[in-house]
Amino acid sequence: MHLGAFGRTLALCGTGKKDILVPQREYHEVNGDIPCPSMLQGIDHLRDPRLNKGLAFTLEERQVLGIHGLQPARFKTQEEQLELCKISIDRYKEDLNKYLYLDRNERLFFRLLSENVKNMMPIVYTPTVGLACQKFGLIYRRPRGLFVTINDRGHVFDVIKNWPEPDVRAICVTDGERILGLGDLGANGMGIPVGKLSLYTALAGIKPHQCLPILLDVGTNNRDLLEDPLYIGLRQERVTGDAYDEFIDEFMRAVVKKYGQNVLIQFEDFGNHNAFRFLDKYRHSYCTFNDDIQGTAAVAVGGLYASKRLTGKRFADHQILFVGAGEAAIGIADLCVRAMIVEGCTLEEARNKIWMVDIDGLLVKGREHLEGHKAYYAKNVEPMNDLLEIVKTVKPSILIGASAQPGLFTRDILAEMAENNAKPIIFALSNPTDRAECTAAQAFEHTEVNLNPYF
Repeated sequence: MHLGAFGRTLALCGTGKKDILVPQREYHEVNGDIPCPSMLQGIDHLRDPRLNKGLAFTLEERQVLGIHGLQPARFKTQEEQLELCKISIDRYKEDLNKYLYLDRNERLFFRLLSENVKNMMPIVYTPTVGLACQKFGLIYRRPRGLFVTINDRGHVFDVIKNWPEPDVRAICVTDGERILGLGDLGANGMGIPVGKLSLYTALAGIKPHQCLPILLDVGTNNRDLLEDPLYIGLRQERVTGDAYDEFIDEFMRAVVKKYGQNVLIQFEDFGNHNAFRFLDKYRHSYCTFNDDIQGTAAVAVGGLYASKRLTGKRFADHQILFVGAGEAAIGIADLCVRAMIVEGCTLEEARNKIWMVDIDGLLVKGREHLEGHKAYYAKNVEPMNDLLEIVKTVKPSILIGASAQPGLFTRDILAEMAENNAKPIIFALSNPTDRAECTAAQAFEHTEVNLNPYF
């Protein structure tokens, strides 16, 4: 009997009446597992987190899969293992160690995450994922996604074909140039698409084998990484220009050729100068979006809509000051403009209500190197660099931080917001959380607003 690429191993499938021997691939399909597209060895079921069930393998499964004797005699249900997992995680003092502990049993991991979202999300994603990316070369253990390098030009499709899962529905891709608020982490940025897609499974129910994290390695301009003996990426400065653009074009064509036109391609943590270009370039030809521009904007503007219940103000009634003028800030600003237009403002009127500050100060007309979407929000006023002075002059009712500068919203700035507004709106959005412009407690304390936001 020919059993194809999944080997000649037979598995025992319990039916309740009698046991039936079926090919190993069918065994995994019956039991909801994800088969590997190569001949599986018994030990693979313990080594591969996608297949590993820990001590939940029954006696029959252990015998048929060839792992009988490789585990102690005790049988534990997933519920029993889940309780042990919670106890073990609580014993770790550092979040990075908790992050590493979770990478063992995929089924147990997603069960734990989905049932303990509040406690587990800070470990699986921000802020711990930022530290994991910074130490990625040290903690790297096994493949968690696909690395495609600039040296693979002309053969990108062949590299993508090496990914073992044929039914990919969602891809999260980064080139590691702007990881959270940490900057250029190169190949270490793989932790971001891995973490993001973990949340898609735990919170949205997308099957893990249908998610593909991808790191496009075009080098890094981070000198510390280039000199780090533990760095896992290409040891070269970033490739830019036509070669870079052609590489991205080839990548987009390759994933659609492999997985179909409907595969979701999510751009994550690209540099500002590339993020907007690629969004404009690909949005009408591929099923794609940029999470930093569009995803962050959707959440932030959703929060502003919720604030209307407390302030009673329309979008058009606000003056909005952004501190930071990168992808997140521009994305939120553009969506705020659309909300104001819905309320009856013209495009010009809406943009005039939005002010922006970047590393060089207030965006004003006539400044050199004012490119792209930034130019839409430049004002015809005198340049200003002091943030407190800007807040006093603009008198914003909404202050949004996307600068990755911790502590930037000082006591005086927060107090000034309260002086000008009965109910100031302050969003300190930078992440990881240790890069936030202020904490929620500081915002409440320095604006002297009641800690219960509904009073």
